[in-house]
Amino acid sequence: MRFLRAAAFWVVVSAVLLCASRAPAVSLEAGGAILMNMKSESVLYVQSEDARIAPASLTKIMTLHVAFDAIASGRAFLSDDVRVSRRAASQPGARLNLGAGDVVSLDMLIAGAAIASGNDAAVAVAEHIGGSVEAFRNMMNEKAAELGMTRTVFRNPNGLPSSGQVTTARDMLALSKSYIEKYPEALERYHKIPNIKYKGKTTTNKNPLLRMFPGVVDGLKTGWTNASKHCLIATAQSGDIRLVSVILGSPTAEDLTRGSAFLMEAGFNTVASGGAVKVISQLEAREKGISIDIPIRVDRASPETFLDASPDISGDKPLVSSGDGMMIPPDVEAWPGDEPEINPGDDTEFDMDFDETEFDDPSVWIGQSEPGAEWRKGDTALREIDARQIIEAVEALCVEANYVINGDIKAALERGLEAEEDDVSRDVLEQLIENAEIAAEGELPLCQDTGMTVVFVEIGQDVRVTGGSIRDAVNEGVRRGYREGYLRASVVADPVDRVNTGDNTPAIVYFDIVPGDKLRIIIAPKGFGSENMSRTAMLKPSQGISGIREFVVDTVRAAGPNPCPPIIVGVGVGGTADYAALLAKQALLRPVGATNENWIWRGLEDELLEAINALDIGPAGLGGRTTALAVHIKTFPTHIAGLPVAVNIGCHATRHVEITL
Repeated sequence: MRFLRAAAFWVVVSAVLLCASRAPAVSLEAGGAILMNMKSESVLYVQSEDARIAPASLTKIMTLHVAFDAIASGRAFLSDDVRVSRRAASQPGARLNLGAGDVVSLDMLIAGAAIASGNDAAVAVAEHIGGSVEAFRNMMNEKAAELGMTRTVFRNPNGLPSSGQVTTARDMLALSKSYIEKYPEALERYHKIPNIKYKGKTTTNKNPLLRMFPGVVDGLKTGWTNASKHCLIATAQSGDIRLVSVILGSPTAEDLTRGSAFLMEAGFNTVASGGAVKVISQLEAREKGISIDIPIRVDRASPETFLDASPDISGDKPLVSSGDGMMIPPDVEAWPGDEPEINPGDDTEFDMDFDETEFDDPSVWIGQSEPGAEWRKGDTALREIDARQIIEAVEALCVEANYVINGDIKAALERGLEAEEDDVSRDVLEQLIENAEIAAEGELPLCQDTGMTVVFVEIGQDVRVTGGSIRDAVNEGVRRGYREGYLRASVVADPVDRVNTGDNTPAIVYFDIVPGDKLRIIIAPKGFGSENMSRTAMLKPSQGISGIREFVVDTVRAAGPNPCPPIIVGVGVGGTADYAALLAKQALLRPVGATNENWIWRGLEDELLEAINALDIGPAGLGGRTTALAVHIKTFPTHIAGLPVAVNIGCHATRHVEITL
């Protein structure tokens, strides 16, 4: 029956979409939108509903759905005590303000993700439910496939920018519909609560419609990144009618608030009129300045309720209770006197003081440092970033990079295990995968060689760093990260005297100036079992592809078991001798499984991978067909008289993590 209902639902959606294709050109200020009456499962409005847009913090609805699935199955409980990891506590952007080592109930973490849109809380939930962020991400995508979200890909549990993470308005409607139907109590328990307090910091629920229509709107979630722009899933109930609206990609917070409020008003008007007044006709009327006055009667409640998630409240207490320091939602009561009419286009109902910074802006680090400020000199606007933010970010990234294996590499190891036929090689791969899981769960280094820290910094030309230099801030972050994370210090001050610096500094730092006002930091610790196997050659231009192929395969053959296979082979071609070596190291940053955009180099990568795996070096050098997980080639123009080629090998624990401030 469930499948029949789902099929019927999408038949209705498809029929409406066909009709919508003939709708007038008038539309909301949004990249995509959809509105549904959940009672009848009828779609009342669509606009670019299949346009793929970054989901931002709307991602947290999937995180909560998967978490509640685990709770419903008995695999987790709201009273579970969760110790917050360094990885969770270091998340930038909107935060509950968690600290590494805090012990918080799962109940409060869910509230932090739902109410404060805490990126830190979402990661803590993911790690508790899935064991690791990477495992939880797989659970999210499996759930998306189950719900028919065919154009959605999740890369993390909180929606922070990540390449390839996209969704659509139609897919988000399917997710929201399932979430509300399966867990309606979550609306009352979490999503309608206006505020949450933790460690003395009160954070306001970012859903502007809660303040506009208290007692009617009772969820769901906002989202904002540079890529996604302003997004909101909203749901409201009047009588036995529940509407769900999804708006993605609104240019401004005001556009989003106006558009979402309009869809709710127009949707209820359409239902109240028996369909005589369509949403699209109301939108046309609004564009022409015509008021369609079909009043709907709603009950409203006081908006003063908040959740106090202060650390003195024990984790085994229920999230919403009386007498324990938390306030429960009051009974919904109608406002005194006549109930108000809601008319489409009535500007007085909009919260015109709503601040865009209340949305989930990942460029704002909410911690000890103040959010980035704007500094003007002449006609140039620069965004200020305090050096302390860089220190904090690098410290956390150093620890994460050494504790948690990249999800793409772990997945490649698992694929290698499936394809491997040799029993000894299979045993080695199983141990490597188990080692990665133990390291992540126990917050232990993946490898005793925690590497020399290589840092790639992309600084926007409209960024001004205050309070110190970027290089000094990066080195201070490395120093703190390696000390606080109990990571091995492997750097010597002089290549000949060999006196250890004691804190793994200085780091190798590469800078690149790019357009924009962001600061991107990539941390890539490099162990020297693999680094020692690097080679650079100046080939003759006439040697061409065949010369490159021969050089790369010979380099891997000579390396044998020393770089701890299975390996990732980075190849740099072009530039000068030194630049080719840098290209090879940068090639290791490309996610395993991501294809080369150039068909010539893509074909060579496939040939090289096949040739290398035919060497029978195998995992740990014990033989087998899994010597390499991937070959990545990065190129650059070069001189007419030369063909520089470099190989940089990454071990089975090739590590790199990044953050954008």
